[in-house]
Amino acid sequence: MTSYKDIQRLTGLSLSTISKYYNGRTVLEENRRAIEEAAERLGFRPNDVARNLRSGRSRTVGVLLPALTNNFHLTIIGGVERALHEAGLSVLVAASPSAESGAVDLLLGRMVDGIITVPPAHDVAALARAAGTVPVVQVDWQAEGLVSDGVFLDNRGAGATAARLLLDHGHRRVGVLAGDPSVSTLRDRAAGFHAELLTSGIERDAALAPAGGYAVADGHAAMRAVLAARPRPTAMFCATYELTLGALIALNESGVRLGRDLSLIGFDCRDLALATLPRLTYIEQPTPEIATRAAELILARLDAGGPDSGGAAPAPVHAAVDPVFVAGSSVLRVDE
Repeated sequence: MTSYKDIQRLTGLSLSTISKYYNGRTVLEENRRAIEEAAERLGFRPNDVARNLRSGRSRTVGVLLPALTNNFHLTIIGGVERALHEAGLSVLVAASPSAESGAVDLLLGRMVDGIITVPPAHDVAALARAAGTVPVVQVDWQAEGLVSDGVFLDNRGAGATAARLLLDHGHRRVGVLAGDPSVSTLRDRAAGFHAELLTSGIERDAALAPAGGYAVADGHAAMRAVLAARPRPTAMFCATYELTLGALIALNESGVRLGRDLSLIGFDCRDLALATLPRLTYIEQPTPEIATRAAELILARLDAGGPDSGGAAPAPVHAAVDPVFVAGSSVLRVDE
């Protein structure tokens, strides 16, 4: 059976350099090429199980999500997997629709080296405990009580961008569908929207900012309520994909014409925008970038030894990602 010593005889490199390479650490480019060429000649394949036992690592990162039923979550998985694969790590995905699923304990039982998560609310306490033993990175929203690294969209900036566009087009009676205010992501988008309106002296109108859930049905019900307000708004911002879809269904049912009778800005709805007439204007979060940044934070923590490496606990790192504005034709200019 071939071993590191056989590679050493062919390359002249030290056993420590060869071990360093096979444990995923950085070596000189010429040494990497020499090791790979020697391994190819010898037909050498490292014993991953033995290597992981020696290092105390599984070289696997858990990705914990509330569900696997929307494009945002699936794109997070794909982006994390691509970024970690380049570093020689694999991904173990777990969905956690309820506390009874025990998803956090499942991942820890599989000896994951870290966890990247869109934190399910019912798993926050378990994730907080896990963060004492493995690196945890939150994405999408910051869970109260979970002290960890995180990558988040500039949600206040996203809401402010939508409001500024409507104001610049002359709209003054405007509102926002932002769903459940207990969700920090949605609360921040609404807060950014209303803060920008205040710069033009426009106060929040509760009738044009109904609270509720954030499913498609909630967006549908909220838009129907907004359309019943008198006077009716001239423009609205929907703060999630599901709320955008529900709002568009309500518009179609009501006969109110998109971009003519009511201007609308959606959120994270690239494919949906292609199906609307006129084409929908929307705010997009760069999900692949969020996933890549999350993977980079996990890798940085693993390189540093993780939370149990001794010494004072490092301060959490929170990375902000800028929203992307995608222009369509669903925002009509009106007279002030």
